[in-house]
Amino acid sequence: MQDRSFAAFASFFVAAAVWAAPASAQQQPATSASPPAAAPAGAAAPAADASARKDPQGQTGISPYMEQILKGQASFVARDIPGAIAAFQDAIKLDAARMLGFYRLGEAMLESGNMAEAEAAWTTALGKKGTDALQAKVLFCLADLRERQKNWQGARDAWGTYGTFLTSNPKAGGYPATVTERQKQVDRRVKDEKDYAAVKERIVQREAERQKEAEENAKKDKLNR
Repeated sequence: MQDRSFAAFASFFVAAAVWAAPASAQQQPATSASPPAAAPAGAAAPAADASARKDPQGQTGISPYMEQILKGQASFVARDIPGAIAAFQDAIKLDAARMLGFYRLGEAMLESGNMAEAEAAWTTALGKKGTDALQAKVLFCLADLRERQKNWQGARDAWGTYGTFLTSNPKAGGYPATVTERQKQVDRRVKDEKDYAAVKERIVQREAERQKEAEENAKKDKLNR
């Protein structure tokens, strides 16, 4: 499932680069409904051009915040995950009110194997400023994370929250069909675990009965000697 997270992350790199461009040159940003576009094998994402026009507000040029976001994404695609984490954390220090930095940080934390920090970053992201499309992506990531954690009820609820958000915000894009499919998979896993638990309990009980019978037979043999 890490490949799915990485492919999704890479597909959003282009969108973030568009957001970083001057306002007069921006096109409509991609949404999560856009098909993932993985980076070419072995290719690293380009870092922000040092000669690009700078604007702290990000209106007529790239802002320091977006420079750090692009730096983090370049590191992520180059598989320098610690570098990506550091860059996204620096972006958050520059502007802790925006959702994007926390979203990207969560992706990098998950890629590093730190689910707890990924969850913290995404949970925080939901309380920050961002587009409906970006919020949908964060909700998707949290639902997927619950499955990774084998928190089945939490996963089912999180997929429901994701689906409800898409219904209430149709322009957010997203994958509505995913909700039903993932909830079915979660229900199947819960059933399998219950069935296995019942089988395991019977095995343990039979083993205890055999052990008790063996001990009783040993006592009888000792008395008959």
